Amino acid sequence: MTIQSVPVRAPAMGTSPPSSALTPRMPEWRARTEGTTFRRLIQTKRQIIGWLLGLSLGFFFLTLLLAGYARPFMSAKAFGALNVGYVLVIAIYLVTWGAALLYTLAAHRIFDPLAAAARHAAMREGTR
Repeated sequence: MTIQSVPVRAPAMGTSPPSSALTPRMPEWRARTEGTTFRRLIQTKRQIIGWLLGLSLGFFFLTLLLAGYARPFMSAKAFGALNVGYVLVIAIYLVTWGAALLYTLAAHRIFDPLAAAARHAAMREGTR
């Protein structure tokens, strides 16, 4: 099976772009990014992402440091045939999935309402 490309037609020379009466008026982006609702959204996202990233990377690098410098501790038996090193590697996966789950919950419960408020404020100011 072959993939065939479809030629894209460029607008004809000399044609004018759509009239401004037909296209919606877009808000001024610089003014919208300086609004309080948008700044609150970005600040909240930075705080939550910073904590999630810091804690998960901190746990990951702690595990790496322990693997390199605390071999007797990492080789100690934890559960049956599993030693502390294997338990920490499994915990890295759990921490990663937990951070992803917490980010998804924060996006749904916190970021989405703030983004809707920022969008509403931008469109309200764009109609002035």
